[in-house]
Amino acid sequence: MTLNVSPSLNNNTSREALLADVLSEMNMISLKDFQGALRRWHEGTLSLVHLNVLMILRSRGPLTMTHLAELLDVSVASATGIIDRMEKKGVIERRRSDQDRRVVEVYVTDGGQQVFSAIEAERRLRLTQLLGSIGDADLAALLTGLRAFREARERLLNLPGVERSTE
Repeated sequence: MTLNVSPSLNNNTSREALLADVLSEMNMISLKDFQGALRRWHEGTLSLVHLNVLMILRSRGPLTMTHLAELLDVSVASATGIIDRMEKKGVIERRRSDQDRRVVEVYVTDGGQQVFSAIEAERRLRLTQLLGSIGDADLAALLTGLRAFREARERLLNLPGVERSTE
């Protein structure tokens, strides 16, 4: 099946614009698709469990301790220990729910958001270096391929019965 990926590329596109378009396309890939890169780029700064918590909270928004523990597949006591350590690092905070003061919700702080900004900056740097070594014609073909890939992925995810991952 041929995909109709638009807009089509024109030969007058500058290399900078082409690189920007390719990076834009790559950034549309789900966060889940580069979890392995998170491990490499922030090894030692935060544990993978902490990065996982941040990604869950970033994609789903604030969660109760009970719900977060369920998503992590750990006990509430274990989740509490994880959140204690993350709170000391300044990447999350606990707040009492406005609706029910007995309920504690976990939020990503500005410090937690900065983790994602640093990851994105490192990712863009590495991708720019990688893409810089690709010739213009191949770069244009890659962009066309990435757009086709994204379109096909979206179509697949929109089929009945296909579960969408949290993005």
